[in-house]
This record gives sequence, structure tokens and C-alpha cells, in this order.
Amino acid sequence: MKRVSSFRFPVFSLAAKGCLLSIVYCLLSIVCYSQDSTTVSVNKNFSVKQEAKTSELLYKYKEYNRRKEFADGYRIQIMYTDIRDEVYKSKGAMYKEFAELTSYVEYEQPYYKLRMGDFTSRLEATYFLQRIVTLYPGAFIVRDKIKLK
Repeated sequence: MKRVSSFRFPVFSLAAKGCLLSIVYCLLSIVCYSQDSTTVSVNKNFSVKQEAKTSELLYKYKEYNRRKEFADGYRIQIMYTDIRDEVYKSKGAMYKEFAELTSYVEYEQPYYKLRMGDFTSRLEATYFLQRIVTLYPGAFIVRDKIKLK
């Protein structure tokens, strides 16, 4: 008869198992924490830790927004008529009164719309609307694509 040797696993005590598990846990936490990160300081008391890819993505987003020509915003609609000459006369009169605002004539068949300003907030548009209403009481604020400066 052949003799079969039996292999026995070493027996560890409970304390040894706990020590081994804690060492494995420490090594895993070090490996998991050592990601590529960048620290961005906002001021002396506050700093933000973020991954390098996040910084790169934010930079690309800012660059994209810098290159944009148009954005959602507000304009003040002065008039809405089907008579072209009337719109252009009003545009000239508005330019004399409000030279700091850009005016736009839009044609949406069969009407011409005279709109003024490139406002990023409704509050800014409301400020100018209060001044414009003295000349054109029917003026109102509309959402539109505005030119960014």
C-alpha cells in the first residue's frame, strides 16, 4: 500500500489573523488613496484637493465658454410692426437716446421686431426697461440669444 502524505495548513491564532488583516487593510488604503491629485489653494484657510483630470476638464470648459459668441439672455423689445421704414426710424431715435445699447431689427415674416441690448440678467434688462418705457410705453423684456462681448 502506498502511503499518502497529508498537507496541513498552518494554524494561526486569532491575534495573528487580526494583525494580518490590519496590515492588508493599511496597504489597501494607501494604494487606494494614492491617486493623482492636485491641490488648489483658494486662500490661506481653504484648499481644494481634486484629481488632475478634473482640473483639465474645468480648464477646457472655461476655454469653451470664452470662445462662445452667443448665450441665452434678455433683450428689450421696443416694437413689432409690418412697416419696415417705421422700425428703422425708431431704431435711429433709440440710438440717439441710448447710444450705449446695441439695437437689432429682426424680420419674422411678415413682422419686423426692434430689440435692444444684450443683457445677461433680467435685473439688468429691467433697469434699462424703466428708462425706455418713458419713450415707448409698449416695450417689454424678451428672452433671446445675446452676443457676448
